Amino acid sequence: MKEYKLTILVFGATGRQGGAVVRALTKAGWPVRALVRDCAAAKSAALREAGVELVEGSFDDIDAIRSAMNNTHGVFSVLPGNLAEAEEIRIGCAIADLAAERGVAHLVYSSGASSGDTPTGVARFDAKPRIEAHIRGLPVTATIIRPMIFMDMLVNSTFGLSEGRYTFFLRPEQSMQIVAVDDIGKSVAAIFSDRMRFGGKTVKLASDTVTGRELGIIFSEAAGHPIVYSRFAEEVLAANNDLAQLAALLDDGPLADHVDLDLMRDINPEIVSFRSWLKDAGRQAFDTAIGKDRDTLQV
Repeated sequence: MKEYKLTILVFGATGRQGGAVVRALTKAGWPVRALVRDCAAAKSAALREAGVELVEGSFDDIDAIRSAMNNTHGVFSVLPGNLAEAEEIRIGCAIADLAAERGVAHLVYSSGASSGDTPTGVARFDAKPRIEAHIRGLPVTATIIRPMIFMDMLVNSTFGLSEGRYTFFLRPEQSMQIVAVDDIGKSVAAIFSDRMRFGGKTVKLASDTVTGRELGIIFSEAAGHPIVYSRFAEEVLAANNDLAQLAALLDDGPLADHVDLDLMRDINPEIVSFRSWLKDAGRQAFDTAIGKDRDTLQV
């Protein structure tokens, strides 16, 4: 059953995920409201120009959040990645509590693909299942989304792209799923449009599946010169606990899961492949990562 389009409150509207959700909802005809720290800031002004209603406030301003939820059909909750674990749990649970208190019809919470029943040992990952559990105990219709690894995160100079190589966590034939941020926005718009189908569900979101070897091939095509792929050496992983934990999540943890891409296309027919994303939305970031902009300046 398709929902009559009433106002959706979006948190993080000036960020990547929230911004993608705003764009998708606006395109689909939903009225959008956003909580922003500073209504006069450039990013806030851009939202206003796009037709978004702005409410000024912060995560610590409970009254502002409560007011922003007045007469809203839905709430999209996503939190910044730089919060301490306890702070993320506190804020995520408070937003959900207020959604239940204000009678919001549909709460969509953006968790993470690393969430599961077993703690990962990574604080920024382990806060999210705590929030998920809290939401499930509230009297509110909610959908929890778990986006897979962002395509943006792969286009990073720290993995060696500017040196003609790419060193990552995957073994050459090992696969993982990744997601374009714009696909998250489009999927969330589809979820809000069908509360009967998605209410009470936890949905992992992905756009494409790639192996380590395929990453090398795709990066080489995009760069126009060879990019040699390799996995982090075992001694490097053994010496760095953070790297080892991430590798373990891809080996046999939640990030090893694979969702049905046909189901993803049913939710969002416009999902993009990593190859296509590099040619379009990810092109500028990739050029920066391989040093193309720097080389151009030196010519």
